[in-house]
Amino acid sequence: MPDGALEGLRVVELGQMVSAPYCARLLADFGAEILKVEPPGGDITRSWGPFPDDVAHPERSGLFHFLNTGKRSTVIDVATAAGREAFLELVSGADALVENNPPRLMRQLGLDYDSLTAVNPRLVMISITPFGQTGPYSEWKGYDLNAFHLSGASHRYCGRPGEAPLEHGTFSAEFYGAVTAAAWGLAAIMGRDIVGGGQHVDVSCAEAIAATFVGGQNIGGYAQDGVFDSRSGIGMGLSAPNAIIECRDGHVWMLVLETAQWQGLVRAMGSPEWAQVEMFDDMFVRGQNRDIILPLTREWTMQHGKFEIMERCQAEGAPVCAILTIEEAFEHPHLKERSYIVDVEHPELGRIRTLGPAFKLPASPGGPNSAAPLLGETNASDAWGTSIGNVSTVRDTSVETPVAGAPLDGIRVANFGWVWAGPMVGQTLGFLGAEVYKIESRARVDMARTIPPFAEGIRDTERSLSHHAGWAGNGSITLNLKTAEGVELARRFIAECDVVIENFAPGVMERLELGYDRLVEVRPDLVMFSMPAAGLYGPLRDLRTYGLSLASITGMDSLTGYLDGPPIPMENAFSDPYNGIMGAFAILVALSHRNRSGEGQHIDYSQQESVMQMVGPAAMDYVLNGRVAAPMGNRHPLGMGAPHGVFPCAGDDRWISIAVLTDAEWRGLVEAMEDPEWARDPAFASHAGRLAGIESIHEGIAGWTKGHDDRQLAALLQTHGVAASPVFNVADLLDDVHYKDRGTFVEVTHPLGFTETIYGAYVKTSRSEANVRPGPVMGQDNEHVFCEIVGLDGDRYRKLVEDEVIY
Repeated sequence: MPDGALEGLRVVELGQMVSAPYCARLLADFGAEILKVEPPGGDITRSWGPFPDDVAHPERSGLFHFLNTGKRSTVIDVATAAGREAFLELVSGADALVENNPPRLMRQLGLDYDSLTAVNPRLVMISITPFGQTGPYSEWKGYDLNAFHLSGASHRYCGRPGEAPLEHGTFSAEFYGAVTAAAWGLAAIMGRDIVGGGQHVDVSCAEAIAATFVGGQNIGGYAQDGVFDSRSGIGMGLSAPNAIIECRDGHVWMLVLETAQWQGLVRAMGSPEWAQVEMFDDMFVRGQNRDIILPLTREWTMQHGKFEIMERCQAEGAPVCAILTIEEAFEHPHLKERSYIVDVEHPELGRIRTLGPAFKLPASPGGPNSAAPLLGETNASDAWGTSIGNVSTVRDTSVETPVAGAPLDGIRVANFGWVWAGPMVGQTLGFLGAEVYKIESRARVDMARTIPPFAEGIRDTERSLSHHAGWAGNGSITLNLKTAEGVELARRFIAECDVVIENFAPGVMERLELGYDRLVEVRPDLVMFSMPAAGLYGPLRDLRTYGLSLASITGMDSLTGYLDGPPIPMENAFSDPYNGIMGAFAILVALSHRNRSGEGQHIDYSQQESVMQMVGPAAMDYVLNGRVAAPMGNRHPLGMGAPHGVFPCAGDDRWISIAVLTDAEWRGLVEAMEDPEWARDPAFASHAGRLAGIESIHEGIAGWTKGHDDRQLAALLQTHGVAASPVFNVADLLDDVHYKDRGTFVEVTHPLGFTETIYGAYVKTSRSEANVRPGPVMGQDNEHVFCEIVGLDGDRYRKLVEDEVIY
């Protein structure tokens, strides 16, 4: 096996639960040396399970195993003087620290960033918390549930009107924060010489989702027009049929936008008379008539099985997908052919199947190279292979000379990305300092430019507010790739680039003569990033899908819904920005490999495989116990919290999230409720008793919360040590003091002269600063790129513009 792309990178992990462990595991998958520092009792996920046959054992937790493959474990009690000294010694020899502890605790322990940089000025400290290191809520207690519901995602996109907003049936916020931290953190490590040293990377799980998923397509419209949408419980309202629809043996995600896709669906259904109405060719007209279209479509789906529907629709060019259960996703022949499911040998669990790496790097393959560690199996005093001495003798208090710049200064990117996921890859790299250019054409305008609302209400491809947010950080050049000269110009530009991004269907770039084999002829060390729905090879290679329906083939949609009910759609593509940020991480890993070896490579990024990482907890329960998970509402994905849910508050569609995982938190909740009679049941004094009585507990809490203001109640519960947060709607994101304090959303001036609101740097870094500018005017960088970078003279440039090659 070749060396890992991140070979030689030393990382200390001081974290529990999901976010920090998964971030560190992503680094471990590609060769980084991860030393996991656990408290004397071990990471709490060792007690969460799932366990084989439901018999608890600290070395047999499926979730712990999934999150911690490829690491070593040492036990240090950092609350003691000796433990702190031992920890600082480890940090002094590390490149990075990944942690997810409360900011106040890290300050109390003397392990805050200022203290650690006195030991190691080049250290990159990656902090992942529910609400961030700064802002009014930074000291709040929070779990995954609270972070997700503070992001606005649930209120805007998931659940039925009048019922509780929903999270996916997994740790969505923590996984999202972990991926964000991995991308921004690795960039900070790679850019230390550029920016002048290490830095603190502050990731708020709530903010990352609020900005990139919810804010991108909602905040601009709300800031301009003062109106916002909420969940419908049906699907994406832009068009129809865009919904999860019941069929004979389950459900399918029907997501039909473009005219050709609608016509393909009509053919798949046997061309029924009702679907022949010409005006239905317009997706917006179909959206206005979805109350007619959905029930008529369901009449057809109920006569067929989900795999038959998927096969017939895909054959006709309609992006319709079966909603796979965890078992169906895990055992799918496509993943088997792609070797995505791998075997790992564990001393307690034996030979166990788990998910492989989130993406494929042919020149530096990744994935679990060893099982999760046994508790404390590594001696901290010799953790890095050689003793590095007493910490007091290695501390370096010198301050490196500040250097103006961003971590990815000097990296140039050609972005052929389309709609949302591809643009997000480029945006992430652009925010981190790369020079990124969107390659587009007036001959076929990116659909993202046509999505309302529009600036000042003027419908125009240069005025889509969501486009300006989603494509922020990218420049733009225009090329007509249907012409030979356009393709040749693209190749000449790529010869001057480090990275190419594309998210077309497999084979499209090859048909354009812009496939990897052709491009390395002009740029031998090129990193090319391809992100089709299901990868570059395998039975599902040619699958047509959008980000919303992509989740259906990962098993994640089968986990999302009310307890014991059918799947409920996430009404926008959560997977698109998630894959965009993970995709940027994949490119950074490949660039790290190139920095060490001089070798580029073609990244095979299956969006399915990346998103499927988020169902790891349910997948491990299936592996260990054969259980197939189903929707659980807002309950803890592993049943480890009670109460754990979303409860009604006073006002119109106002809610609060409350999560209790410990006895102390339960006592705090009872005290805040002023000791109601129903809460005095002796059984509720124990964790097991609360889990058994969760329905009664939820009923009692709902009766109490409905008379309270959500924000005031969250603040009250926080004073009692209870993890609680209001469930934000879109307006709250722009108006709330916490997001204002963190500068999550910023007002910018578009090149056409109007002002608009987009999200800014959703990760805070202590040394470098993101360059945030709105999505580009089409072709705004043509003259710079083609004359100054490619080297065309003025006459030739003007002739190509006149001939609509640069178009």
